[in-house]
Amino acid sequence: MTYDPQGVRRFFDASGEREWQRLEATLQGRSSHVVHRHILADFVQPGFRLLDAGSGPGRFAIDAVKMGARVTLADISNVQLELARKQLSESGLLDHVDGFHVADVLDLSAFEDASFDVVLAFGGVLSYTRDRYDAALRELVRVVRPGGAVLVSVMSVYGIMRLTGPLDAAKVLESVDEHLDWQSLLDGSDTVLTRAGSVEFHQPLVLFTSNGLRRAMTDAGLRVERVASANPLLTEYMKVPQMEASALASERLVQLEVAACEHPGLVDAGGHLIVAARRPLD
Repeated sequence: MTYDPQGVRRFFDASGEREWQRLEATLQGRSSHVVHRHILADFVQPGFRLLDAGSGPGRFAIDAVKMGARVTLADISNVQLELARKQLSESGLLDHVDGFHVADVLDLSAFEDASFDVVLAFGGVLSYTRDRYDAALRELVRVVRPGGAVLVSVMSVYGIMRLTGPLDAAKVLESVDEHLDWQSLLDGSDTVLTRAGSVEFHQPLVLFTSNGLRRAMTDAGLRVERVASANPLLTEYMKVPQMEASALASERLVQLEVAACEHPGLVDAGGHLIVAARRPLD
């Protein structure tokens, strides 16, 4: 099965407010947000025009505005765009928004070539395009100016597989080929496709290794500058009630996650891989 935009739209329409809460409800979610924001901050300057492609409810758009950017939001889900409008309005930041667009990341024809200083696709946008991720990347590159930055985050092959431990996922491993391409995982492939209809994956996805994501960015004509991951130390679904209850412990865990996020020995361990790259000057 190839990319299913209607399925992705339905999923995020149904997700509603949960998509906003995802990055604040747990220590892992808050840590992931901080790591993404840490990378983003090095590529945004006051006055930059930024496209948030696959913006969801606008969390990273808000971060970018606070860094001084003017933002344009695009998402396949109108429900998520309306939530983003609400969040930006309640934050008093709507004056820094140039527009809200219902758009598929594979079709950004609403925007002219080289329209933006930074193009952002955080939250696994490319992973949802499955076998069309190369075409999605070409669109992201098309709309960024020469010398501008493209930042993406995707679902990590080994970050996902690390969840089998905290979830004690014996049944998943027993039926693993129903959920993803098991042989390609064993063969060390840099991209692994999940199965359509899997009860373990809410949408058919492509999972990346850091090498696979780096190569995809390079093949799209970009020069990779940073490779990082979110939560390489504290994987999602791990129960940490004592750390959650301690503000100091939580703060220090997040500091450690930021410090470790680009360590070569840990980068493939996180749930999301993050790559920042530039379109070369013409």
